[in-house]
Amino acid sequence: MPHALFTTYPTLRFAALGVATSRSQLQLQPYGMSTTFLDAATEPAWVERYHAVNRARFSGPLALPGWVLADLYLLPSAIGLILDGEAIVAAYYAAPSLEPGTVVGVSLLSTREGLGAGYAVKALTLAMYRARVQRGVTQWQSRALRVHTRFGALEVEGPAPAVHGAADDSFVYRVALDGAPQPPGEPVPIATVKARVAAGERVRIVAPGLTPGGDALMLAVH
Repeated sequence: MPHALFTTYPTLRFAALGVATSRSQLQLQPYGMSTTFLDAATEPAWVERYHAVNRARFSGPLALPGWVLADLYLLPSAIGLILDGEAIVAAYYAAPSLEPGTVVGVSLLSTREGLGAGYAVKALTLAMYRARVQRGVTQWQSRALRVHTRFGALEVEGPAPAVHGAADDSFVYRVALDGAPQPPGEPVPIATVKARVAAGERVRIVAPGLTPGGDALMLAVH
């Protein structure tokens, strides 16, 4: 549960950055925690801080354009933030989907490693959205797999679309946010997993996602 982070670090708080028209659609007591709503129209400094942190974390082909931040992040939904004063400790954004109850994960970042803030901000934000299913794109060797798999087994849907900035190293996944227990897993080399997915096999990646060395994925034992 995300509460432990805020108990250990009491200066932290959870916030949502979006537009005023989205406020009534959000669950602003996720896990019983109060949320500070930051209106992007009246709090432009927070928009600038988030944009700077995101671009520092994701550069090159994955850099976030300002118009995408405005049109596709802030207008249709809200960004979940963990703040410490005026510093952004972690942030998560998922886009609404045509499938009811499903969101598409877009950006997860943490500026302070080792706190568990990545998991906490994702858990709180998904609860704020009232999401039941999350789809997304991530990289085969991303450390974020250790966060993503904490929410459930990842059903690998296939490779990322070719237009993705890191398509060769990425895949599309789906995870049900129902709290169902995960099956046991076994380590499989990443190259083998990629070949199996390319051949059309459906695989599930289970917690902790990556092995400690980061050279194999934990696949569900059938």
